[in-house]
Amino acid sequence: MARSETRLIVISSLVLAVLLLIYWSMFLVSPVASAENVSLGIEFNAHATPAWIALHADLFKKHELNITKLFKFRTGADLAAAIARREIDAGWACLGPILNLIDQGVDVKIVMKVHDYGYALVVNPNKVSSIEDLNNITVYSTGLANPTNLLLLRIQDVYGVRFNIKPVGDPQTLLSMLISGQIDAASLPEHYASVAEASGAKVLLRAQDVWPSMPGSYIIVRGDILKNKPEVVKKLLEVTREALVILESNKELAIQASSTELGISREVALKSISSLEWIMEIDVREIQEYIDFMYKHGLLKNRLNATEIVVRSVGQ
Repeated sequence: MARSETRLIVISSLVLAVLLLIYWSMFLVSPVASAENVSLGIEFNAHATPAWIALHADLFKKHELNITKLFKFRTGADLAAAIARREIDAGWACLGPILNLIDQGVDVKIVMKVHDYGYALVVNPNKVSSIEDLNNITVYSTGLANPTNLLLLRIQDVYGVRFNIKPVGDPQTLLSMLISGQIDAASLPEHYASVAEASGAKVLLRAQDVWPSMPGSYIIVRGDILKNKPEVVKKLLEVTREALVILESNKELAIQASSTELGISREVALKSISSLEWIMEIDVREIQEYIDFMYKHGLLKNRLNATEIVVRSVGQ
């Protein structure tokens, strides 16, 4: 074989090896090396619609987040407890349980708002037809620090009615009891309120009827994750922002994701999603008012300072 031919074969082999190395580093190594691990907690309700969208649209993968654990909880209190046990790094939770968690000394920060509203007083229409009918009956909620309980306290303050509030902690149980006629009234989060209404119950009041701009859910992150893994937090916020854009621009995907994850009809999913106001901007004044309301009713031991529990610079 001529020397020139040998040199050509060697050069060709080297070029091929380099190309294979580039291909391997680009398509096999980089995604794995750059992906950030995170364990998440998500409330099992319509409040988490952006999370359901993110799962169905593969947004976590797109933004290089590898979910190592995904916990789905019935109540924000359960989600908050899992963070306190350090089982999860971050999650979507209602404001009441978040504040209760911080009040107990757990180091978590609020990094993004997800929505306003999302709670309703639902009644048996054969027993309760007006606000006045609430006097002297028992109305059930899903836990003392839960927004469903705060909504009932707000109703009492605004309308001057007096009823016995009984917190039991599980919206699914309350839903079943209400539909079966075992109880006459319950304060429920969405999607449970819309499911109850579709089953013959009556929505007597929604949060927006009683509490203008009532804060709903927020994204919270453990303090150590915020400090040591800021890239994880930034990517999580990017995922949520994109999911909220999709929610507003592609209602069909939002309905499909929520319907599939929650096991509800498309009609109920649409009504439930539409009853919430989806918003990302954190209003510290709203959080402080919420804190003051909980403190006034003895649901917080400390009057927390909203500015100290909110971090807005992440991912900006």
